[in-house]
This record gives sequence, C-alpha cells and structure tokens, in this order.
Amino acid sequence: MFAIYKKELSSYFNSTLGYIIIALYLLFSGFFFWMICFNSGANALADVVNYMLYIVFFLVPLITMKSFADEKHQHTDQALFTAPVGLWEIVLGKYLSALTLYALCNLVFIFYALILMAVTGATIAWGHLLGAIIGIILLGAAMLSLNLLFSSLTEHQIIAAVVGIATGLVFMLYDSIVGAVENFINTLFGGDYQVVVLDKLSVTSHYQNFYKGILSPVDFVFFLSFVVLFLFLTNRVLDRRRWV
Repeated sequence: MFAIYKKELSSYFNSTLGYIIIALYLLFSGFFFWMICFNSGANALADVVNYMLYIVFFLVPLITMKSFADEKHQHTDQALFTAPVGLWEIVLGKYLSALTLYALCNLVFIFYALILMAVTGATIAWGHLLGAIIGIILLGAAMLSLNLLFSSLTEHQIIAAVVGIATGLVFMLYDSIVGAVENFINTLFGGDYQVVVLDKLSVTSHYQNFYKGILSPVDFVFFLSFVVLFLFLTNRVLDRRRWV
C-alpha cells in the first residue's frame, strides 16, 4: 500500500494538479482570512474555516478526478490490478494520498493563526479553531471517498469532476432540501412532521458540531462510516472491472 500511496502522492506534484489545488485553497482561504480577520477586525479564524466549507465541496472532486479515471483512460488499470497488491491496498493508497494533499491544504489555518498573533497580538481560541479544522478535514475525508467512487466509474476525469461538483452542491444544499420536504409534508398532511432519518444524514450538520466546539463520538462515527462505505463500494467496482 505504501508504494501506491507514495506513487500517487508524488504524481500530484509531478504534474500541476497538486499545485493548482493548493493555490486555489490558499486563494480562497486567504481572501476569507483578509475579509474576516483583518478587514472586519474580527479574531474569528474558525469562521474562516467555516466559509471554506462551501469551497471544499467544489474543490475535493478536482483532487480525486484522475485517481482511477486516468488509469482507465491510459489503459494502465489492468497492469495495476495484476500487480502484487490487493484491491484494498490500491484503494487505500490512492485515498490516503488524496487525503494527505487535502490535509496539507488545511495546515494554512495554523499559519494564519501565527500571522494574527504576530501582527495583531491577538489571543487565538485554539480549541475553537482546532475543532473547526478537525471538522472540515473529516468532512473533506468523507467527500474524497465519495468522489473516489465517481472516479472509478468512468474513464473521463472531467465527468468524474462534474458529477462530484454536482453532488457537492446537493450536499451543500441538503439541509434546505430536507426543510423543503418537511414543509411539503406538513402542508400536505396538516401536521408538524420532521424527517428525522434524513436530518441525521446531513454532513454539514455533523460538521457544524465540530465548528461549535462539540467533539461528539457520534459525529466521528458518522464520518468514519461514510468513508468506509464509499471505499467499500469503490473496491467492489474495481473488483467487478478486474474480471470484465
């Protein structure tokens, strides 16, 4: 698995993709940092992380779009499948390399905290900030596993990216969609109903608990289960392709 991980991680920086991802993350986070912490005079780094949530949904598909799609397009996937490594090692190697790149992007928030301390002498609410960072990394980890599945279903990177971005938009608007469904049901049946099951599946709600400083085992289990589910589905897709 380490060989796959090392190869995939180096591939991000042997091409321009890794640098583009980092540059985009720095661009948007830097803009929010300047607007919130300097322009408005607020020491609210956790809010900067929170604003980046809306960027993550659209940026994560770019990280994973080539993971398996490019292998299929270049006809190197069969060589990968016949290598002396298991499917789980391949999936985990590619996933962990993508997660490493994403985690590296989020280290910038620590750098911003140090800038605030040096320039303004501000006292950083480290607990609040670290909770938000952990939350956005876990949410990104979940989205990476989902988009890795999309990459395994096609040989076109652009299709994998577009489907991932569209799905990210749905997840971003999920709470509003569930609210609209609840309103429709209440109007239709004249009651006060809540779709509890759908509420529990909101990735943004689970992230918000971390942003608020609530480190609940339920939220950790939710994101971990999300990751395991979609990595398992990716494994099944690859297993089926190997015998086709």
